[in-house]
Amino acid sequence: MTGVVFNIQRYCLRDGEGIRTCIFFKGCPLHCPWCHNPEGISPRVERGEDGSVFGKEVSADELIAEILKDKKYYSLSGGGVTFSGGEPLFQAEFCKELAYRIKAEGVSVAIETSGFGSDETVKSLLPYVDEVLFDIKILDETAFKKICGGDISAVIKNLRLFDDFCVPITLRCPVIFGVNDFKEHFIEVGKLAKELKNVKKVQLLPYHDFGVEKAKNLGKSQPRYPLSSEEEKRAAIDAVKTYFPNTELI
Repeated sequence: MTGVVFNIQRYCLRDGEGIRTCIFFKGCPLHCPWCHNPEGISPRVERGEDGSVFGKEVSADELIAEILKDKKYYSLSGGGVTFSGGEPLFQAEFCKELAYRIKAEGVSVAIETSGFGSDETVKSLLPYVDEVLFDIKILDETAFKKICGGDISAVIKNLRLFDDFCVPITLRCPVIFGVNDFKEHFIEVGKLAKELKNVKKVQLLPYHDFGVEKAKNLGKSQPRYPLSSEEEKRAAIDAVKTYFPNTELI
């Protein structure tokens, strides 16, 4: 079985517990305008205007061999492999094959996901996922559909599937000026985290503009949002902490 990835990053410390290897899968059904990995949106291999190639078809054997190079570090640190993207659910069958075989080697599997995909897809992965980093971008149904291009009810349904299966959850929330940087949104995030049984922490991710130049290199345009002030960051984290104290900026 083969899949398409656009990056393999080793020794990651912010993508789950311990030291991790992150596999970035190509393809995402959403189109969030602030995406910091625009090279991961298309499922196809792409070439940038500077000649760079984004994406490579790889076999499960190749990826597993790369992941297992650092098995001793995973064991010592409580780490493992994290599937990111793009959107891992977009290549669910490939991820399932990888996760099944990696866990057989005693390596922990985490998945970073927008949660946008079919519930059957999520159910097929649940037995092989030890941790989920779940993106909560916008909770308003109309705004989510207009800005990101998906159905927020499907996202929340899949979040509850992970929770019901007792998978440890980290909620990850971008802070985007003019999109979701208002108190009411972060209060709702805090309420959601408190309601679920297996949320371990909430992480707020202030916007950065790394994706702007990457998109330009791909012949695409991406808006540049204002950066959050320290006061705005503090207001966001305080709003979430009203309901869920274990919240941090990363």
